[in-house]
Amino acid sequence: MLGLVVAERLMRARPESDEGELSTARADAVNKRALAARARSLGLDRLIRLGRGERRSGGRTKDSILANAFEAVLGALYEDGGLEAVRAFLERELPEAELERATRSPDPKTTLQEKLQAAGRNPPRYETIATHGPAHAREFEVEVRAGEALLGTGSGRSKRDAEQAAARSALAQLAVEAPAGAREKQP
Repeated sequence: MLGLVVAERLMRARPESDEGELSTARADAVNKRALAARARSLGLDRLIRLGRGERRSGGRTKDSILANAFEAVLGALYEDGGLEAVRAFLERELPEAELERATRSPDPKTTLQEKLQAAGRNPPRYETIATHGPAHAREFEVEVRAGEALLGTGSGRSKRDAEQAAARSALAQLAVEAPAGAREKQP
């Protein structure tokens, strides 16, 4: 229902956008990080009941838990007041400015893939090269390659976060390697 309401709002706000742009904007607006930020702004991080292990491992700060809590609030609103209650809540909690920002800032993995594709290079391939720490507090290290070329490395508390960090590293490296006027023409 979250995706539905956000998609409706984006379609009304940007009737000139094609479906690819709208899909990307919707995905950005309802991703784990964005929903976790909304949950924090509502103070849900202080209200979540966690088991001892999650409390010890910083569960109140985990984006996945906070995003789930935000979606649980939407589910409760839907059960209590229907889709109109959810729409009204999201109008207030996901203002137009945030939806606008979502369309303007694609994630690093998407940007890297687009840049490599535009340059006629192999698509990026992510590989976990190491994991550290106990199961409840893992740290992942990831490399990103195009063909055999190592483009960047990154680390994070989830594989996805580590992949995003590796993509950011690769984008920074590609920007350094390319002369200012030739960035799009890289082989």
